[in-house]
Amino acid sequence: MKLSRLSKFVFFGVLWGLAFSFLVVFLEPTPENLTLAVSITLSGLYTGLLYLTRKLWLSRLSKSPVVNAILLGSFNAAIIETLFLLVEKVFGASGVAAHPNLLIDLLITMPWYIGMVWIFVKVQNQERFPLGAVLLLGAVYEMGADGIVGGVIMPAIMGTPVNLIEFLILAPLTAFWQFIPVYSSIVLPPAWVLKTADPVERAGKKRWRRAFLPLLLLIPFSLYLILVMLAISSFGG
Repeated sequence: MKLSRLSKFVFFGVLWGLAFSFLVVFLEPTPENLTLAVSITLSGLYTGLLYLTRKLWLSRLSKSPVVNAILLGSFNAAIIETLFLLVEKVFGASGVAAHPNLLIDLLITMPWYIGMVWIFVKVQNQERFPLGAVLLLGAVYEMGADGIVGGVIMPAIMGTPVNLIEFLILAPLTAFWQFIPVYSSIVLPPAWVLKTADPVERAGKKRWRRAFLPLLLLIPFSLYLILVMLAISSFGG
C-alpha cells in the first residue's frame, strides 16, 4: 500500500512521539511515565489489530455506516480509557487515567467521546478527509480535551499550579504526536466504515472549518467536568 505524503508525515510524527515517550522512561523511569509510554503504544497496536481484522467486521458495519461508525468510535474510546486505567494499575501509577475507578472514569470522559465522535462522523461523512488528516484531527481533538481542558483549565480551576511555558513547548513538539495513536482507534475505524458508503454531498467551501466542529464541545464539556468534580469531592469519591 502506497502512502501519501501526508500519511508519511503522520507516520514519522508518531514514531517521534513514541521514541520521545520511551526516552522519558529511560531518563526518568517513574510508574507514570512507564504507564504513558506503554498505554500510547498499546493504543496504536489496538488500531493496527482493527486494521488487520477489518475484513471480519467492516462489511457488517457498512450496512448502517453512520450509526455504526458512531457506535464503533464510542466503543473504542471506552476500550482506550479502560486500557489506560489497567496499565496504570499494573505499574502502580496514579493520575494518568481520569479516575482510579473505571465507572467514574467513564462517567467523566464518555460524554466528550460520544459527542466528539458523533460530530466527527457527521462531518467525515460529508467531507471525507484523507486518512492521514483524520489521524491529525484526532490529535487536535485530544489536544483540546486532554491537553487544554484536562491539562490547563481544570488544574487551574482546582488550584493546581500550571506551567504554561512548559505546556506551550511540549504540547506541539511531543504530546501532539503521542496523541495520534491514542485517538487513532476512535477516529480512524469510523472513517473506514464511512468509506464503504457513498458520501453525502454538501454545498459550500468551509471544508476544513467543519473539521474543527467537535472542539465546540469543549465548552459544555468543561462545565460538565466542573460539576462532576464537585460531585465527586462532595461524596468523597
